[in-house]
Amino acid sequence: MVKPWYKQFWPWFLIAIPVLVMVVCAIIIYLSVTQGNFSMVVDDYYKRGKTINAEIADVKKAQELGINFQFKANDGKLALRYKSGAPEQLSALNVKFVHAADEAKDFSRRLTVGADGIYRADIPTNIKGKWTVTVKPFDNRWKVSQKYWLPTTEWTLIEPLLYGV
Repeated sequence: MVKPWYKQFWPWFLIAIPVLVMVVCAIIIYLSVTQGNFSMVVDDYYKRGKTINAEIADVKKAQELGINFQFKANDGKLALRYKSGAPEQLSALNVKFVHAADEAKDFSRRLTVGADGIYRADIPTNIKGKWTVTVKPFDNRWKVSQKYWLPTTEWTLIEPLLYGV
């Protein structure tokens, strides 16, 4: 005697495949709705493009002026000095540290020059990792920015490079 269809293995196996696919799709949809709060589409792409062009112009201005810096960053202390391109009147500098992986660690400092020509500031003591260091003058006319592994105990060169602007 032949068993009824609902007591056979193969009909249940064939039904289980699409049901399993629907469950996996439901989980993926749930995760994308609850966890996917980022957008890859930029609404103000024109404004963003103009901002990028302005940043490139700031780096090119620093290149034209021949501005280079050297810095040390360790033990909660930052020391920064002009290597070349220093203006006659040394004004305040804005230095921004952007961590490569953790936005909560980002910080910035406004530095004034000491009598010896070195800009100094206190910084967090635990700055281990990859950072982007950006130096701008008080009036934001130019920009010098590079990526570094910190801390650094030796004088390290910062040049105005266009990559990673």
